[in-house]
Amino acid sequence: MLFLLFLVGICAAAVYIGAVPTRKFGHDIFFLLDNGWRVVTGQRPHLDYTSPWGPLSFLVVASGLAASHYSVDAIGYGNAMFAFAAGIWAYRLCRDTVPPGPRFLVCLYLALLVVSPYSLGWGALNSSHAMFYNRYGYALLGVLMIESFPQGGDVPYEDRLVGGVSTGAVTALCLFLKANYFAAAVLLIGASFLWRRFDKRRVTGIGVGFCLVSLAFLAYLQFDIGAILRDLGIAAGARSKSFSYTEVLQKFTLNALSLLFVLLLTILSARAKGEGKGARRLAGVLLGCIIFAIDMLLLCSNQQYSELPLTAIYALWVTVDLSAWSRNNPGKSRPVSVGVKGTVLVGTAFILVSFCSQATGLAYGVMQKAHPSGLASVTRFTEPRLKGMLLYDNEAEPDSNGRLYVESVNDGILLLRQSSAPSEKVLTMDMMNPFPYALGRPAPKGGMAAVAYNYTFSDSHRPSEARFFGDTDIVMVPKRPTEPGRMHDGLMRIYMPALQSRFRLAAESNQWYLYRRK
Repeated sequence: MLFLLFLVGICAAAVYIGAVPTRKFGHDIFFLLDNGWRVVTGQRPHLDYTSPWGPLSFLVVASGLAASHYSVDAIGYGNAMFAFAAGIWAYRLCRDTVPPGPRFLVCLYLALLVVSPYSLGWGALNSSHAMFYNRYGYALLGVLMIESFPQGGDVPYEDRLVGGVSTGAVTALCLFLKANYFAAAVLLIGASFLWRRFDKRRVTGIGVGFCLVSLAFLAYLQFDIGAILRDLGIAAGARSKSFSYTEVLQKFTLNALSLLFVLLLTILSARAKGEGKGARRLAGVLLGCIIFAIDMLLLCSNQQYSELPLTAIYALWVTVDLSAWSRNNPGKSRPVSVGVKGTVLVGTAFILVSFCSQATGLAYGVMQKAHPSGLASVTRFTEPRLKGMLLYDNEAEPDSNGRLYVESVNDGILLLRQSSAPSEKVLTMDMMNPFPYALGRPAPKGGMAAVAYNYTFSDSHRPSEARFFGDTDIVMVPKRPTEPGRMHDGLMRIYMPALQSRFRLAAESNQWYLYRRK
């Protein structure tokens, strides 16, 4: 009952925050609103527009839009639903196998991972909804780890099939969220056999769970596997253009201390259990390295530089396993009781640091929503649907945050109201397309979930001109793009000839060119 009370409180805080007063990556909020709005109006990623992301996160936002009557606070509603499901799911999996304290901690941690309103790795006080799909992915992988790495390395025979179904379902959800989380889920399942014995019932359950959830999503996508593979191919080819070994080295350097911490923790645990230099000790060290490597894989494929949620969960699981061994072997543990207690304390501290970071981000979001700071300096949206959002200026990103972006959207909305009909479908030659949701218009079939040169498309991996423009009536071209320089220049170089051949310049304002289809 206490756990449920805390979980409901976390979800209620997410609903209260809604669209958090944003201090970083302000334009990214329209990634969620635009794609959620597309789903609400009947569009499907891969089929109606190009998307490196699967439909899961867009369906979550669409559910929030329906629950909030299409308010910008839909983001908080959707996150609360997902957090509640993740928390309850995790609690059910470890209810009978994990002691109350660690169970309470890890399940609430997964809920906080979903709702804490800042981009992972960018600081708890840099409030933002940018890249929130990463939080969904980590929460799902956390649920998978609860089943895959049980206390003591085993579970009751009757629970193995159900646990396998859970892990299979999570793996499929990751596949339809973002490809790198699917890869991480597969690696975690493989790594789990270093922790527990191979079990046919569990493996059967994994296959059943994966197939059932995958079939549900494929039915939603009309079983168009070709369209899914095409979009994933575009994403992989484009992302390879921006891959940098220098960035990988930088991220590894920033997080190398965590690897040393995990290695130390596994070695201390093995020594406390008297495993010496045997195969079990080697397996523990290897497993710790694999979990850290999976976390680094996700970091290097995300716009994220720190925070390792999977490693934090693994550290807690090592301490839970050691505590269970100590209880089950009281005679053996007495001579090394100090080592056992010290290892448990160190492992718990690792996840508490991340737990407190998520809790701080959520608390800061609540305070900012209740008493927004610096309102006198914040430029407000003029469109009624957007008035609930606050975008603060950010000195590091003056072109994409705060006043300049809000003024640009306001100017574009005014131009569209003056020079287009409500039935005309609008596409934006920019990273995000804020106008269909803001004006309550149906989005065109075409475009991309997010436009980022050498990240979601490139010269050699991109949707065709016909697919990009789709059935668009109006194309808005910014005079001050969200991402000036190479990002915007690449987009214009590739698609400008097709724009000029299919559309004509019909109007312009201080900040926008409006093109209408010929």
